[in-house]
Amino acid sequence: MDSSPSGLIEEALAEIGDAIGEKIDHKWWSKMLYPMFVLIFLSIPIIYYFW
Repeated sequence: MDSSPSGLIEEALAEIGDAIGEKIDHKWWSKMLYPMFVLIFLSIPIIYYFW
């Protein structure tokens, strides 16, 4: 376990991602919506910057 703040944040985000993955892994719509949700979420700062 890393005791630096960035290491703790990285581990927390990884655990959150794993928990979300376990909950939606067996749903048929997750294979389509999850990647689109990630792309939309990551494009928000880019759209805001160029607006």
